[in-house]
Amino acid sequence: MIKLDEKMKRKLAAYYSFLFLFLATTSIAQTNTIRVDSVYSPSVELTLKYTVILPENYEEDTTTNYPIMYLLHGHTGNYTSWLTYAEFDPEWATDFQTIVVLPDGGNSWYVNWSGQTDDKPHRWEDMLVKDLLPDVTQKYRTTNTKETTSIGGLSMGGYGALAVGLRNPALFGAIFSVSGAIDFSKNIQNEFERDTLDWNSPMLWSNGDKVIDVSGFSTQKERTPKGLVFKNTKLALEYDPYLLLGSIKPKQMPYLMIVCGLEDDFIKDARNYKNFMGVHVKKYAYIEMPGAHEVPFWQNALELIFPMLEHNRKPILGNGQE
Repeated sequence: MIKLDEKMKRKLAAYYSFLFLFLATTSIAQTNTIRVDSVYSPSVELTLKYTVILPENYEEDTTTNYPIMYLLHGHTGNYTSWLTYAEFDPEWATDFQTIVVLPDGGNSWYVNWSGQTDDKPHRWEDMLVKDLLPDVTQKYRTTNTKETTSIGGLSMGGYGALAVGLRNPALFGAIFSVSGAIDFSKNIQNEFERDTLDWNSPMLWSNGDKVIDVSGFSTQKERTPKGLVFKNTKLALEYDPYLLLGSIKPKQMPYLMIVCGLEDDFIKDARNYKNFMGVHVKKYAYIEMPGAHEVPFWQNALELIFPMLEHNRKPILGNGQE
């Protein structure tokens, strides 16, 4: 297990090293359908930017409210990454009449930290559900129902979507994970048992490269909380997607989608979670297909996810889908 983790980290480190350089010189050009907005988050004591991708008819048809998707970036990413690096196609927002929001979670793993050492709150789950979601709902015409609200992400964001979504099943009707590091909490639980440190301290794999121009939140070191994600095993269990899934009543269960590439190091995480879903969930989607932890796979995954989300909003799906 330790050797696998080290191998995976080396491969991801090479990928992220390229991502650092790419994002440092990339920005978003605002258009009628792409906006960069901001929100002050008391939960993390920062003003954070987020990107909103609107359907092309949003300004013309002022009487329509739209479903909304919160799309979380991976480790070392930011509020621009899905557009500038992962090459998200803005036309998907128009084709599926959905508002897409790209938050900025830094290198937080989207959880409320308990072992930080920098005297900052770092309540990143709260940032999403208590600060960002109300801000978006106030500023944009969303349908604002559970059935039409989804959350998903890639890699770190895939884990974050499951953790945040399953902890807040009243808010999200669908949750999806693409190339997700689903076993993040389990890896940390194992570290406590072995008295080792890796996943529980993201600062170990962050550097000082500048990513974006946000005061106090620009470099990877600034964007990575100091200390431990979870102070102890009990707190890590509170964000374990396995335990969270098992605790939700059937009527509250969001529609779950897990997508992973056959050449991705996280394929084992995906397969293990699929087996767990098969026992606890009646309606879900699981897809594994050729591809690695890379842009072309993520694009292919979203091309499948958007129509599945649209289809699921119409109550006509049967039991577990594979």
